[in-house]
Amino acid sequence: MKRELDDERLPLSRTPPVSEDVRRELEFHFEQRIAELMQQGLPRDRAEALARESFGDATRVEAECRAIERRRRAAVRRTERLGALWQDLVVGQRMLRKNPGFTLMAVLTLGLGTGAVATMFSIVSRVLLRPLPYPEPDRLVAIEQRMEQGTASVAWANFLDLEARSRSFQGMASYGAWTATVLGTGTPLRVRTATVSAGFFRVFPLRPVLGRLPAREEHRLGAAPVAVVSYEFWRDALGSPRSLEGVRLKLGWDHQVIGVLPPGFDFPNRTQIWWPIELMDQSMSRTSHNWDVVGRLRPSLEPAAAERELASILASLKPLYYPDFDATGAAVTGLQQAQTAALQKPLYLLLAASGVFLLAACTNLASGILARGTARLGEFTVRSALGATQLRLARQLLTESLLLALLGALAGLLLAVGLLRIFAPLAPAALRMDLVRVDGWVAAFALGATFVTTLGFSLFPALRLSSASTVTELREAAVGMASMRRMRVWNVLVAAEVALAVGLLAGSVLLVKSFQRVMATEQGFEPAGALALTVDLPSVNYPGNSPRVAAFHSQALARIGALPGVLAVGFSNMLPLQSGGPSGSLRIEGKPLDPRGPFNAYAVYRVVGGDYFRAMGMPVLRGRGLGAGDAAAAPRVVVIDEAFARQEWPGQDPLGKRLRPVGMDSGSDTEPWFTVVGVVRSVRASSLVGGLRPTYYFDYRQRPPYRSNSVTYAVRSSLAPVTAYAGLRSAIGSIDPEVPMVLRTMPEVVAGTVADKRFTMLMLSTFGGLALLLALVGIYGVVSYAVAQRTREIGVRRALGASPFRLQAMVLGGTVRAIVPGLAAGVLLALAAGRALGALLYGIHPFDPATLALSLAALALAGVAASLLPAWRAARVDPLRAMRAE
Repeated sequence: MKRELDDERLPLSRTPPVSEDVRRELEFHFEQRIAELMQQGLPRDRAEALARESFGDATRVEAECRAIERRRRAAVRRTERLGALWQDLVVGQRMLRKNPGFTLMAVLTLGLGTGAVATMFSIVSRVLLRPLPYPEPDRLVAIEQRMEQGTASVAWANFLDLEARSRSFQGMASYGAWTATVLGTGTPLRVRTATVSAGFFRVFPLRPVLGRLPAREEHRLGAAPVAVVSYEFWRDALGSPRSLEGVRLKLGWDHQVIGVLPPGFDFPNRTQIWWPIELMDQSMSRTSHNWDVVGRLRPSLEPAAAERELASILASLKPLYYPDFDATGAAVTGLQQAQTAALQKPLYLLLAASGVFLLAACTNLASGILARGTARLGEFTVRSALGATQLRLARQLLTESLLLALLGALAGLLLAVGLLRIFAPLAPAALRMDLVRVDGWVAAFALGATFVTTLGFSLFPALRLSSASTVTELREAAVGMASMRRMRVWNVLVAAEVALAVGLLAGSVLLVKSFQRVMATEQGFEPAGALALTVDLPSVNYPGNSPRVAAFHSQALARIGALPGVLAVGFSNMLPLQSGGPSGSLRIEGKPLDPRGPFNAYAVYRVVGGDYFRAMGMPVLRGRGLGAGDAAAAPRVVVIDEAFARQEWPGQDPLGKRLRPVGMDSGSDTEPWFTVVGVVRSVRASSLVGGLRPTYYFDYRQRPPYRSNSVTYAVRSSLAPVTAYAGLRSAIGSIDPEVPMVLRTMPEVVAGTVADKRFTMLMLSTFGGLALLLALVGIYGVVSYAVAQRTREIGVRRALGASPFRLQAMVLGGTVRAIVPGLAAGVLLALAAGRALGALLYGIHPFDPATLALSLAALALAGVAASLLPAWRAARVDPLRAMRAE
């Protein structure tokens, strides 16, 4: 009844007011207005009507009042929360400053974990996750021919048909890239160059920063040679000229530089100079797989659809050109996928390993937080008795963990910058470590990962400590006894840390063993004591068929051979273990031809000069090697390796047999027969983990000069490399100062071929070793703190007659009980690690028992070793002092 009277007396709204204060305020102003109108002589009903009209929509007024009230209360809550957060931060930083030892250890631990994650994510982000720096990179694809043996590059004649007949692409281009000597910059330079077809700049629609791109008519045989250069080459090698008029480079031809591409563009593979491929006279054989192909798909077209179209085109060509045709289909793959396929698994595994290491670091931190928090139980119980809620205490602990995470993340990012510089020289060239940076995305990922894991691992200790019974904890504090519940929690954390360390350590040991097996693989040659001198003769001065090429090598062999300490010298167009190089079909005399063409064998093709086999440490097993008598006018001879002899003449003497290459340097009908005069040990042509591929060797003087235009000299010397380098530079410079050279030791060449495996091994071994160290530190910290908490108990036991040995056994027994479950869980993680690493291993089983036993033993010994000092301290506790201590 009272509410009805109020509504009748103040008919502003039929909805309940937001609060009694607001209603009374509105009622007061409404009555005041009625009173003013009645004083002017109006009757009450008329005054009420006018007052109501002047007040407007009462519902809207109440709504605005409610909104104002909500905003006020929200502002108060925000202020209170910010104030509480600021208070927590102030208290947190005071507590961290009060315990500098714990703070430093926690920051270092988190810094190691964050640094590992940031380092790997920066590499993964740059190589695998970040889109290619080209317009619409998702439409760029790599195109290969499928054959019975797998996939291969595309024959030029096939490329022309695919480009003309395909409707799936906005652009398609053929290209090849290699390092060549470039003249015209003042100093001879070895530069990565690429020949590209006319469609290249439709596939990569670039706008030059200076000059223009090659025109269609400049992409033809006999056209005036032109070239475009990278921005970096224009800046560094050419001196940033504002005009390109008169800027010429000698590269096969005398090229006019007509354009400068935008900064950062260096496709393919760090190229700095591009020129038309059509300037070269191309082989029209459809089995000459000489060129790579890249394409830009039309919008909304999937690679699979384009692949089906190209396969259909190739199928229609086969009846027209067989047997000079070996394509069985086409392979169309995203360009980024094609470029990074070999790197994806190792990089993602290393990123996962860095994440596991971060978890181990956070586990270590959680143990430290729990131990340090236990020392503050007196503080927590008093605060709880004074009214602090469990949430308030937990929030304080989490705030301290947040500060530690922030400091650890900052330390980790600084560490990542240093690690990238350290590992850059050891990384394979495909990673492009020169472009890897700790940028904003990397920092955000590392910060996020560190905050999430740190807070996640800190949540349990925070809740555990904040919910402790006040009476129980005060009683424990009074008697100095360690809670069994706390010990169980510590044991769980120690076990988790041990398990993670076992998994990482087992994986790293597997990779170390695998790398040792790779390096112990029979190479077929002796790298120790040999030097590698790479020279690229400038094509403009040494044309493909010029006798100047042979004259240069003849002088170089003589002058290098005369240097002090040189025991043997020779050269090859491709060293062992160097992927690439020519290989092709052969015809073996007396054997039936293959139905597909005028050949019956296939092998790796090498051109050598001088005493190459002795310089490389490749023993001649039968017959002789190649020598001074095998000149251009001499009878044609060839040396084969063991694998070739086994393949073509099993159980027979290959000496005196005859063969000739088909379609390599001339037509098969005009190629003379070559007589086998020697057999040398087989070497691994492409990699240490690859098979032994049959190989045949010709003397450079009996092959076209262009085959030895770019070669690497093998020099076996008794001198130290640094001393020998000076003589080699002088020898080459005295013949032609415009020939640049690259000097390395042969072991460095071998090491470069396994850079990817070494990098993966070093990174995972680093994570495994650091995880072992963290486990050692974590176990030591937990055991030491447990002994400190049980000081009175130990004193009582000593007073009751417990021997020092028994006390030490008690401490060590507690450690064993903690690490045994971790070792058991670690076995499962180690097995999972072995399975994940299976594709990266060589010569070792992923579930190697010796590796697992070694990892378990290392962690078990580390746990016992970490407990020895606390156990020794426990045995030396003075009973009287322990019981008198407060």
